[in-house]
Order: sequence, then C-alpha cells, then structure tokens
Amino acid sequence: MASLSIISLRPARGAGAIAAVLISLGMAGCQPKSEQVLEAAVCGNLEAVGSALEQVAALKPSSTVGEASAASKALDSALNNLNKSEVKLEKVRINEFRAQLKSFNAEVNRVSRNKKLTLEEAAADLKSKAAPVIAARRRISEQVKCAAAGKTP
Repeated sequence: MASLSIISLRPARGAGAIAAVLISLGMAGCQPKSEQVLEAAVCGNLEAVGSALEQVAALKPSSTVGEASAASKALDSALNNLNKSEVKLEKVRINEFRAQLKSFNAEVNRVSRNKKLTLEEAAADLKSKAAPVIAARRRISEQVKCAAAGKTP
C-alpha cells in the first residue's frame, strides 16, 4: 500500500498543504480526534517519504557511497514510519466502526424491547442512531476504494 502512495508523491513539495486540507476535512466530518491525529501523522510521514525520495533523486554520479547509503537509509526509515502510521490509522478506523456497530445493536435491542413504540417511532429513533455507523462504514470503504462505497449505506 505504501508503494502506491509514494509514486503519487514524487514531487512532495505540497504534502504539507495536503496534510492541512485533510485535517480540515476531517474536522468538518464526524471523525474522532484520534483518527484526525493519526491522519496527520500519515500525512507527515508521506511528506518525509517525499523528502527522502528527493534526497535519492538528488544523488549524482559524483555522490559518495556514504551519501547514497544515507539517502537509502532515510528512505527506508520514512517508508517504515509511513507503514506503521497507516496500520495504526486503519486499526483505529476499524475499531471505531466496531464500536459504532455495537452501540447501534444495543439501541436496536432497546427499541425492540419497548413494546409501546410504534413502528414509525422505532424507525425514526433507529435512523438517527444508524447515521454514525453508516458514516464509519463509508470512511472504511472509501479508504480501500470499494466500488460501492457511495451507493449504499
């Protein structure tokens, strides 16, 4: 997964701006703060990979073996950090979805036990409780580019 990100960030000069946009978009949505922090870390690590790639691209025939080795180590380290941050972000997103789903299931059980509710009242109550679950599922689907991510709840 990281290698695909690297290719698209070859000229990583705008990575800081991308990070700011992603963070502001995250704040506009219903994203947990921990997810925003991890996205910022991924963006920072993407910027570090871009810088390391620029360091590798700047090597010349007159560069020393030591310079090439340092550039290679910097790239390896940046990629390692990027991989770790992507794994953490994915784990938080999945755990958030599971927590939302658990909460929704508890709400379904609560509503189903209340025999005085009409179907219309129960549906209205559950519809509002389903919104965070749907949003969390969409974020996960969009992250992995699922074909049907925006078509169904």
